[in-house]
Amino acid sequence: MNIRVKTALMAVLVAVAGCNSDNGGKAAPNNKAILDAPPFAGVSDSIRRYPDNLSLYLRRADLLTQQAQYVLAYRDLSKVWDKSPTEALGVQLVNNLFLQGKSDEAMKKLQALQQQFPESLLLKRRMGEALLLNGQYDQAIAAYDTIIANDPNDFEAYYERATLHLNKADTAAAITDLEKSFSLQPTQLAAISLANLYAEKKNPRAVALADEVIGRDSAGELIDPVYIKGIYYANTGQSAKALEAFNQCIRMDWKFQEAYIEKGIIYFGQKNLDEALQQFKLAATVTNTFADAYFWQGRCYEALGKKEDAIANYVRAYALDKEFTEARERAEKLGGK
Repeated sequence: MNIRVKTALMAVLVAVAGCNSDNGGKAAPNNKAILDAPPFAGVSDSIRRYPDNLSLYLRRADLLTQQAQYVLAYRDLSKVWDKSPTEALGVQLVNNLFLQGKSDEAMKKLQALQQQFPESLLLKRRMGEALLLNGQYDQAIAAYDTIIANDPNDFEAYYERATLHLNKADTAAAITDLEKSFSLQPTQLAAISLANLYAEKKNPRAVALADEVIGRDSAGELIDPVYIKGIYYANTGQSAKALEAFNQCIRMDWKFQEAYIEKGIIYFGQKNLDEALQQFKLAATVTNTFADAYFWQGRCYEALGKKEDAIANYVRAYALDKEFTEARERAEKLGGK
């Protein structure tokens, strides 16, 4: 029942990992034609007139990156680097290599930059992010240990290290780092992340943190803290309060499919199978590719003795999510294939 709370860092890393386009690792057939076409033409003309103006190359590299022309952007960045190497520009080169899908080359470049700028906290942070992207959690944690040792008040580093602890399933360490981050800078992101973990731990601090975020939300648009309160109440057996919170989520956004699922699970636990099934069907109506909605319909049909309907829903859940092994196993146990 975990809420999916994404950090800004993870969002960036996922974007980098997913931006590898077909032309990311190779140059386009006619580079001159690309550079002399909009939106690059004006800057390219200025570069021909003022070839020593490094800021023009940086401007064109930025435009090229926006248009996913990563190889050409790298060339412009490299021209600037050859004349004026800085740690910030080095990070841009590393980011570009990741966008091209050249992870190994990016890591080598990053390691070389750290040797060139050994005191750079920016590079240490980028190394931590890169190691996280590569799934090297222990090495990434060590990188953030160094950052925090240099600046014990770096609230972002504590938050990012907490993300790594969560990837290693070390919830206690993650909570410690999130609490430290929140104490240094009480951001909404840290509050929601902490509240989510406390809700799963049945810790009443989840409600206090969620209410703090809700209190700051003058527009009344944030669903996550309301949903987290529902999870806490559900986990602690306070069904009426949980249903009230999930209903509020639905009023705020009727497409918030997780709220239907959580309501259905409560009714399922109460043996109110008709109402539970209704909620799971609503979740599937909102998003017909939501595997959980079909799995839980299967659970209801199985409890009602409708074996064929149960198998059909389990099979569909597994077809939508191949990692949903419980759905496959339940279908097989009932005689499905």
